[in-house]
Amino acid sequence: MISAFLSKLLTTRQASFTEDEIEIFDLNFTMQPLLSLVEFQEEIKDKKLMERLGYLISNAIITHFKRRFAIEEKKIGNLWTKLFNISGIGRVEVVDVTEKRTVLKLARNNFARLYVEKYGIQKQPVCFLITGMFKNFIEKTSGKKVEVKETSCIASGNKVCTFEVEVV
Repeated sequence: MISAFLSKLLTTRQASFTEDEIEIFDLNFTMQPLLSLVEFQEEIKDKKLMERLGYLISNAIITHFKRRFAIEEKKIGNLWTKLFNISGIGRVEVVDVTEKRTVLKLARNNFARLYVEKYGIQKQPVCFLITGMFKNFIEKTSGKKVEVKETSCIASGNKVCTFEVEVV
């Protein structure tokens, strides 16, 4: 079933899927199997590089939204979250917010699920790409430097992936 947000994008012609391109809010996207990102991460074994990739993905989206809609980065949060939720990775939920700390969770994280299917249960969390996405998102929407740490992961046998964001 198509999400209500994606349906609205298509109906209002803010998203198009043609043989030549995938475009959402006039920004070109690509469609690739999520498993390819899982396999890439396992192959390169570089946490910082995967976090950087996630950071750059999120930054491209936020920078485009800022230009496209002429709105402040702080007001882009709802739009970014909706786009993340239709990305195929999972649905982000804000669990707790204080001045210095935010907790996010992904109950259905397809990245972590695929990691387990391909490589088995891991000793440590593996969602570096998502960590980078969340880092950029929180920094851009809060205007503060943050550190993001995945504290529980489906790939480590937990029921959900939990990310703790701390202001530095």
